[in-house]
Amino acid sequence: MISIVIPAFNEEKFLSDCLNSLKKQDYEGEYEIILADNGSTDQTIEIGRQFNVKIVSCPEKRSVFYARQIGANSAQGEIIIQADADVVYPCDWLKKITDHLASRPSAVAVAGRFLYRDPPFWAGLEYWLRDNINQLTVFLFGRPWLVSAATFAFRRDAFLRMNGYAGLFYSADQYGLSIRLRKAGKIIYDREIVVFASARSVEKPLLVILIDLFGHFYYWGRYLIKSSILSWRNFVMATPRRRLSAKLAPIMVIFVAFISYGYFVPTSPVFGKVYYKGSSAEKTVALTFDDGPNEPYTSEILDILDKYGIKATFFVIGQNVEEYPAVAKRIIQEGDVLANHSYSHQANHALTDYGAKDMDKAEEVIFKTLGIKPHLYRPPHGKKTPWELDEVKDQKMIEVTWDVAAPELNKTSAVSLADKIVGKVKPGKIILLHDGYGTSHNTSKANKSLTVEALPLIIEKLQAEGYSFATVPELLDVPAYNN
Repeated sequence: MISIVIPAFNEEKFLSDCLNSLKKQDYEGEYEIILADNGSTDQTIEIGRQFNVKIVSCPEKRSVFYARQIGANSAQGEIIIQADADVVYPCDWLKKITDHLASRPSAVAVAGRFLYRDPPFWAGLEYWLRDNINQLTVFLFGRPWLVSAATFAFRRDAFLRMNGYAGLFYSADQYGLSIRLRKAGKIIYDREIVVFASARSVEKPLLVILIDLFGHFYYWGRYLIKSSILSWRNFVMATPRRRLSAKLAPIMVIFVAFISYGYFVPTSPVFGKVYYKGSSAEKTVALTFDDGPNEPYTSEILDILDKYGIKATFFVIGQNVEEYPAVAKRIIQEGDVLANHSYSHQANHALTDYGAKDMDKAEEVIFKTLGIKPHLYRPPHGKKTPWELDEVKDQKMIEVTWDVAAPELNKTSAVSLADKIVGKVKPGKIILLHDGYGTSHNTSKANKSLTVEALPLIIEKLQAEGYSFATVPELLDVPAYNN
């Protein structure tokens, strides 16, 4: 037994076509059509009587959701189907719906889609968006997001068990009901279940349509906020343990923020001593370059430094030292400082003991290739943990990050990159630049020609402001190497 519920208010223009299509269904089982009249003053009720449908009157509250609820309350079917008075239904509509529910006992609802009988020029775009959004949200969340109220069927027992439309204050017969029913079981979306609606809801000036659209987003936002608050309140008040959890929640949020600050922020001292700047007594800064060696850019940077008589600090990656040993040797030979920047440059290396092992491996490669043991270590992306800092200390090293940087990959000109860097500089700052990109070579991101072009501008602008340059060990007054 199926119950088809149609809310109606002054629907004489469309109702005959709708009821006629429903009477012509090829479904062989029993079904009833319920017309929930919401206070019509035209011929709506008379048309319903002509088609011998069940009519329930609900004039007390002018609302399509209220009418649907009154209609559902009088339904006798095991399956209730939402329909609309201005929609024409193909003859196989009921059969497709019942076939789905009969073959999938775990499913509680079936949703289809609609097309306009007299489509506006942009209808194709709407169809495409609705269909693709629904297919995506079924895959991600197990339910279609844009349910059509004109073709949505559900099992009556699940509907009653989930309290029907009661308490749904946003799109009760579509978005709200689908969320509620999803808790009871699977919702099937079949794009082949197609019905044909009038375009009266969009036969408006474009401005009015846009206002309606923004109105939907506004009410949807209110719904999300209100439902989140209610869900949280219900969760908290359910048991003493949850009430305790609610009291502890602010502490947990502060704790997570504290841990995140220590892990993600390069200058944070939460887990231990981190060096990111030197003394501000004199106008001295340190240039540092990460992720090399990476040719030809590391050599071009060395040429520029040599031209200006400046020494810098290169935080090298172990794998790249193995790739370009001659360039790594040149860094030392020309009086620049070479420091440890891990062996493989894994993004979240520090979360496990892998980070410490990776740092130690880089130290071994550097010593084997160059005969030195760097005293300085810089973690990839500046991410730190307590155990990683302990390992740095055990190895008689210090952790060096930075205090001045710019998004080199996002800059479109050397001038803008130089201006960004220079604008942040103050006495004692450690400046971060890159001569490579992780362990990548010969890729667009590993192309550091923009940084090479910006380097002379940075040097000249800072010198014009009275700054001099030092290596990081000179700035911090620490040794460069442990041997």
